[in-house]
Amino acid sequence: MSSERQPVESSGRWWGEHIHRYNEALLLINSNDIVLDIACGTGFGTDIIAAKTNGKVIGGDIAKEAIDECNGRWNKMNLEFRVLDGTQLDFPDNYFDKIVSFETIEHTGQYKEMAAEFARVLKPGGLLILSTPNREVSSPDGVIVNPYHIQEFTVDELKQILQQVFPHVDLSGQRYIRYDKGRRMGRLFEKLFLSFGIRKLPYSWRSGFMRTFFGYPLYPRDIDFVLEKDIARIKKECPVQFVVCKK
Repeated sequence: MSSERQPVESSGRWWGEHIHRYNEALLLINSNDIVLDIACGTGFGTDIIAAKTNGKVIGGDIAKEAIDECNGRWNKMNLEFRVLDGTQLDFPDNYFDKIVSFETIEHTGQYKEMAAEFARVLKPGGLLILSTPNREVSSPDGVIVNPYHIQEFTVDELKQILQQVFPHVDLSGQRYIRYDKGRRMGRLFEKLFLSFGIRKLPYSWRSGFMRTFFGYPLYPRDIDFVLEKDIARIKKECPVQFVVCKK
């Protein structure tokens, strides 16, 4: 499995960040929507979506091993997993009410074709709910260090790409808010426990210390994030862009 796929592990470092994105998507999904979760990875988010709607929910990933894992783990009646290429979706025009595509377009050089394909299979008025790294924060010197990313986009670049195929593009940033109200000592210990060398200590010990003295675990929870609307703040503080596009 690619290290870019989020394991089904609630104590993982990135779990809260991923769950926050899916929780935000749930706010936009109705009880009978037909939904595609493309690049579904281990399928935990697809399963979350399938609990919100009575409509068909399809999880798609280009990797057969990921789909095999999903089929062996998740079994809701309205849930299906398929090997899918986001640039060539095997569905008719105007099929889905919603498409969820988290951390996907940075992995392909055919991102324009992918955006156009998403628009094709969405119903009129349907929504694409997308996230991708914000290059101005994740790779500020212009060098993309993540070996799985072909490219990353600035806020302005991403909006321009999506506006070529979607008439309505609403862009936010996923911002970490745990320390918005100070808590300087907690921030200091979080950085210490995530630093090289120290992070080799058992997570249960490090997180237990944080819970005992500060009241929260070491790794962020979903409630430690919000969607930021201020563009200047997104560009400076949000490593992930969160976009809702309406067809």
